[in-house]
Amino acid sequence: MVEGEIIKKLSRRLKAISDPTRIKLLLLLSKRPCCVCELAAALGLSQPTISRHLKQLEIEGFVTWKREKTWIIYRLGPQMECCENLIKIVLERALEDKEAKRLLERLEGIERENITCTLKRELDSK
Repeated sequence: MVEGEIIKKLSRRLKAISDPTRIKLLLLLSKRPCCVCELAAALGLSQPTISRHLKQLEIEGFVTWKREKTWIIYRLGPQMECCENLIKIVLERALEDKEAKRLLERLEGIERENITCTLKRELDSK
């Protein structure tokens, strides 16, 4: 391994989980696997924004995805012990925040099938 490579990787991973939106995504994915539309609905952000953040988390080894029917489902999937330990620390602290509890409660009422049906009706009415 090239000198300093471990430090560079660690720095990238820490940067990836230092973003508030990414912390919220990790928090929601700790509750259950979700598609981008569910995460966007829970956070009130656009799907492209969520996808961009998820891609960064995937690159750094914090999440994985799998295609299920028409959806891509993301889940926590730390690929290394380092990532697993970092996620554990972040989630323990994040769960102390009132907003975290509110986000988890909001996610409970969101189902991808309902979002897809609502979006289809909106598109059909235009």
